[in-house]
Amino acid sequence: MFTTATIHMMNAAVYLLICRPTEANGVIVSFKGIETCIYEYEFDGKKTLRNDTIHVDFSNISLFSQTESFQFGAYVFPFRIQLPKTIPGTFQCTGKTERALWNIDVSYTLRAQAVGADGIMVSQQIVVYQAEQKDIEDNFVGSAADKSFQTSWFPIQNKKLHLTVRLVENWVETGSNLQLKLIVSNPSRKKVTGFTIKLLRYLKLAIRDNDSKTRKVLDNMEFSEDEIIIAPESGPHLISSLSGESDLLMNGKLSVGLDKLQIPLVEKVMETQIPVPPTVTGKHVKNQYGLEISIKINDLPVEPLTLHIPGILPKKNKEWLQWTPPHWTSQTEVKQASSVFNVPDHLLRTEAFSGLPPFQVL
Repeated sequence: MFTTATIHMMNAAVYLLICRPTEANGVIVSFKGIETCIYEYEFDGKKTLRNDTIHVDFSNISLFSQTESFQFGAYVFPFRIQLPKTIPGTFQCTGKTERALWNIDVSYTLRAQAVGADGIMVSQQIVVYQAEQKDIEDNFVGSAADKSFQTSWFPIQNKKLHLTVRLVENWVETGSNLQLKLIVSNPSRKKVTGFTIKLLRYLKLAIRDNDSKTRKVLDNMEFSEDEIIIAPESGPHLISSLSGESDLLMNGKLSVGLDKLQIPLVEKVMETQIPVPPTVTGKHVKNQYGLEISIKINDLPVEPLTLHIPGILPKKNKEWLQWTPPHWTSQTEVKQASSVFNVPDHLLRTEAFSGLPPFQVL
């Protein structure tokens, strides 16, 4: 089984090689996406909150069926699945504090099975992006924020210093580097001696709790009807901090090194660097990121500037990206039948299926 995908469409194909007698006479596929949120905490005893939500569930959809068994040979069954636009992206996150631990998982599984032959089955984890197509296409237009600072309390002497920060790309895969431009316009005589950039995570959980009589409250919890809103990391969580001291940040001068500052999207956990969880907005979990930028102006107190990060994407499925289709897949016979996942013939020769053998763009 092999897949390609756009933001809201999954193009795929099931490959079947019959090299010994079998009673298989059809192919069915299933696609399911589940969001699971578990939060355990202690407050006069241990309590576990858990919610599971199925976001998409296509079960045993027939791609092809015939009365007789498949003859010896190689076959391919192309199909496409329209993904709901409201489903959350792929997401996994675990964490713990002294009094609580949590485990959140949003995962999607595609399964294919031969009808009439119980042992012929394959499954694959599908990585789903929670992003609009236009956002990905306009990725080169980085988000920006700016702020002006007074450098004197005297109107005649006051020449405002201006700070601008801009992302090079809005959407970056977790584990890679976020690139940031930092520009200081400083017509004053005040000396800007350095900067600090903090990468922050804003994680919130929303879990239904119908047993209101036994609610046990922590400081990081709020109630909304029969739902508990939890900040498991007790507010913005500091992932990393980058600081620099530079005389080149004064008088309008800018160091070349500040043109593309690298912010690693990893977090140090138990002496190990692990990729941060991607951004997501699900039914039970919302995870967002931001940058807090501060500059030093002599001894003046300076309020930090905050820049929202539009999106951190989950990692691609490397196992399947590295998979090389067997040579026989290029000689397969295309089998199609009426199905909710059916692909019109003209689409099989388009870019959507160009990565799948034996389909080629005309």
